[in-house]
Amino acid sequence: MFTSKTQWLVVLLVAQSATAEITLAPLFQDGGVLQRDKPVPVWGRASAGKSVSVTFGGQTKTTTADAGGRWQVSLDPMTANAESRTMGVTEQGLPPVEVKDLLVGEVWLGSGQSNMEFIIKRTRKEDQDEAASGPVPGMRIFSVPKVVNSVRQETVKAKWEPATPENAADFSAVAYLFGKKLAEELKVPIGMIHSSWGGSRIEPWWAEEGLEGIPELEKTRNERLARSPGFPEYDKPYRNYITAVRSWADEAAKALDNSLPAPEMPKAPELLKLGSGSEVGTYQAMIHPLVPYALRGFLWYQGESNNGEGMAYTAKMQALIAGWRKQFKAADAPFLFVQLAPFNYDGNRANGLPEIWWAQQEVLKIPHTGMAVTNDIGNIRDIHPTNKGDIARRLALWALADTYGKKDIVKSGPLFSQYKAVDGGIAIAFDHTGGGLATRDGKSPTLFEIAGIDGDYKPADAKISADGKTILLTSSAVAKPDRARFAWSQSAEPNLINKEGLPAGAFNTHWPNDPTLGHKVSVGKPHQSSHPNTHNWDSGLTDGTWGNESSTCYATSESPDFPKTVTVDLGSVQPIHVINYGTPDVGATKTVAVSVSEDGKNFTEVGRNEFPRKKARTAQARFAAKQVRYVRATFIDSHPKQDQYSETFGFLSELEAYTP
Repeated sequence: MFTSKTQWLVVLLVAQSATAEITLAPLFQDGGVLQRDKPVPVWGRASAGKSVSVTFGGQTKTTTADAGGRWQVSLDPMTANAESRTMGVTEQGLPPVEVKDLLVGEVWLGSGQSNMEFIIKRTRKEDQDEAASGPVPGMRIFSVPKVVNSVRQETVKAKWEPATPENAADFSAVAYLFGKKLAEELKVPIGMIHSSWGGSRIEPWWAEEGLEGIPELEKTRNERLARSPGFPEYDKPYRNYITAVRSWADEAAKALDNSLPAPEMPKAPELLKLGSGSEVGTYQAMIHPLVPYALRGFLWYQGESNNGEGMAYTAKMQALIAGWRKQFKAADAPFLFVQLAPFNYDGNRANGLPEIWWAQQEVLKIPHTGMAVTNDIGNIRDIHPTNKGDIARRLALWALADTYGKKDIVKSGPLFSQYKAVDGGIAIAFDHTGGGLATRDGKSPTLFEIAGIDGDYKPADAKISADGKTILLTSSAVAKPDRARFAWSQSAEPNLINKEGLPAGAFNTHWPNDPTLGHKVSVGKPHQSSHPNTHNWDSGLTDGTWGNESSTCYATSESPDFPKTVTVDLGSVQPIHVINYGTPDVGATKTVAVSVSEDGKNFTEVGRNEFPRKKARTAQARFAAKQVRYVRATFIDSHPKQDQYSETFGFLSELEAYTP
């Protein structure tokens, strides 16, 4: 016989069970937008083993929750619909949960660092006025709060809101104005999801799956997997660690029982460093909870925190794009990004910005990508351009032309295509010339330079061809022009545009590779030093960036012993005919010899150079092609001490090997 208290407990439990609610993933909330013309995954949590049904727009899909309570169905593709409709989600035996006021249209996700986070009420007056002009019919916005986690999360605390002036004021300006442009052009509902963090690096936004198959990041991928919970490379060693801890506990107890010191406790496998500016965390907490919501594509505005990494950023972008496309099950999803605006970084990174500009342009080789050039709308004294309207419009041009098939749209400003040395000058051809090349101020094109084979660049006179497709560069100071560059400065604000008003992107015909040398095979290859550096100056020797900082440069130890060597392993024997090497403008490196070997034992010197004091310089060794696997740089001697670094350090910016 139940007591009164027991009877009430049973009644309470029954009542709670009868009113328990199935849970849905965070984007399935009142006022949301579902993606048109694609299968729409719907997922969440329910009681293990229970049947779950989802009803929407005349469809009903049913599945069974797995042992962990997870469930997912997929709605068939739907056409755009601005009619407010309700989704019903039911767990077997319980009342349905309703998600109301859902529209069907286009969904985009915007992410990055502070320039994507930059809100409407901080923009220029024109953008604020546009957002304040009234709500955008059928447009909804969803902003993910800033949080990090080492482990992939399932939910975020955010909600869909209508795109009213009040809600837009604190929303990402680029994402909002991009969505508004699409709403005006496409006449369908628009859902804009914003998830960014000021100052964040690209690495914590990675889904690890994206690093697979990228040679430059193979070592990084292996190191990350070994420090990422949820992957076998971490989980298996951690299980071994648990076993070791149990054994240690027994041994420690025995030691204490015998009045002996306990043995040292085993060390747990390391985790990736957590933080928006570190190695991991933002993808796990701010992107993964949204996976695999059906969407059309991605917007990305980031790179300031990775400035100075040169072409390494191209591979990092490749990893980001591949990872997100895999996770959202959208292999061809457009990925549109913003090229950084001019800005005066510190002097040590003067070349870093133009180099990352080119690294960003190289990302366009990845299918279904697009880039907005911004060198005409920045502020070299402010890293946050307030003109976000033109940035959003330029991103939208790529989407309208490529994603939505709108005709007669010029989607980009002129981008370097090829060059040719001609009598007395250099001819430059461009893609995306539109109605023809022009200048913003009606004057001759600015910020072009040419040089001979010595790389000593001089300002060039630039003349647009009669058909508006090419530019001829000449200079009385360069007798035999060999190469050219454009806007190759962090403060460059050139005047070259196409007649549609879109600016030209920076370029350097001989960076990062000299196109006359063949294929560079040394990027990312490992090295071994006779005198290893212990101050974190050992990672930049083959990173593809001619830098002068610890992240992009190489140094030996400060041991006074000379000579010192560093040897790069190319991984296999192959024909090599050119070695490029050079010093940064720090340290006191003087004479450096380069030699090559097939077996790693017998080396043949192929070049030697004496570098000047306190200047960044490059040297080149050209020779008849030899079968080579190992390339060695030998530091012979040094100048007297000339800065904060001991003269006994040996510095190199880069060591490059080329095959014909």
